[in-house]
Amino acid sequence: MRKKILHFRIWPSPPIAVSVEKLLRETFPEYELEIVTLAQRIKADKWLLIRNTLEVLRQYGFDILRGRLDFKAAFFRTIFLFDRVRRMAREIGRGRDDIAFTFQLQSIFDTHLEGIPHFVYTDHTQLANLQYSPHLKVQLYSAEWISREKDIYMNAERIFTRSSNISRSLNEQYGIPAERVSCVYAGANTPTEAIDAEKKDYSAKNILFVGLDWERKGGPELLKAFEQARRKHSDATLVIAGARVKTNLAGVITLGRVPLEELKRYYREATIFCMPSRSEPFGVAYVEAMAYALPIVATEIGALPDMVSNGKNGFLVQPGDVDNLAQALDSLLSDKQKRAQFGKISRRLAEERYNWNAVGKTMRKSIEPFLPLRQAK
Repeated sequence: MRKKILHFRIWPSPPIAVSVEKLLRETFPEYELEIVTLAQRIKADKWLLIRNTLEVLRQYGFDILRGRLDFKAAFFRTIFLFDRVRRMAREIGRGRDDIAFTFQLQSIFDTHLEGIPHFVYTDHTQLANLQYSPHLKVQLYSAEWISREKDIYMNAERIFTRSSNISRSLNEQYGIPAERVSCVYAGANTPTEAIDAEKKDYSAKNILFVGLDWERKGGPELLKAFEQARRKHSDATLVIAGARVKTNLAGVITLGRVPLEELKRYYREATIFCMPSRSEPFGVAYVEAMAYALPIVATEIGALPDMVSNGKNGFLVQPGDVDNLAQALDSLLSDKQKRAQFGKISRRLAEERYNWNAVGKTMRKSIEPFLPLRQAK
């Protein structure tokens, strides 16, 4: 009988969940994959839903009313639900000897099982929010919840992160030894094409934005910066995919939500990618942009300095700095050769670092020492 990987995730359908499921199947073909989708189990328990809703109101009701916290996010961060999910995981694993290891996507719950190797793959920590610019008001969850969060990391053999800033957070803010943390990055979730950066045409001045959360992704700042840049570059265009935006600004094309398969067209037609996020745990759209050989204009926060080397494959500005954002756009709009040079470097970085095959190989190397020798390859 083949041993199993018991994979805990919150949601079944987000692109990252689909990508990680595929990664585990391809990286560990000798094991069966058993998936536990926590949101489905929570929704199926009406008493649990009611009880936790009351806990959300008790713990975070005032902050939700003031607009400081989102109800949906707070729902998954109560002490009650954290402890209930931990018991749920134990019930699932009780008495079983067919589990080789457990693998958890994101760091919201602790699903480790006693005596079984446990691994976490995450793009955030709660305290990493304190790394953002002081002008961004950050509402942390309770100290008691953050204490539970630390338990997640303490109970894992290895924590895999998608960026170096989260690795630093684990080490410096949670006291997790550096040898137990590995930055493995992440790949693109949108199907990409085999782009030959040498043959890509960078003649057009097409800027692309891909994001749903218009405010958090820096959309308002981008519009202001684009308006400035277009005074000099009247032939420039800005395509906004994902967010629903109303604007009469010349040169702006708003698409709203776009199916993942159709996004390929807009990445292919773009010659610059810009998303000046105010906060950004990871930002897979930047990875997708690199895969399509695009120079990137972004903000110097979160995971973005891992992806954008200032002056080499793009430019980094401070969140909210419209003037410098406009200057960065102008620098690329004014120089076709720079767009091409930066784009080629982005593509190379995507090939070497930001692809799921590379992520899987790095993960496997760290996980193998904990696997049964008879099945490890």
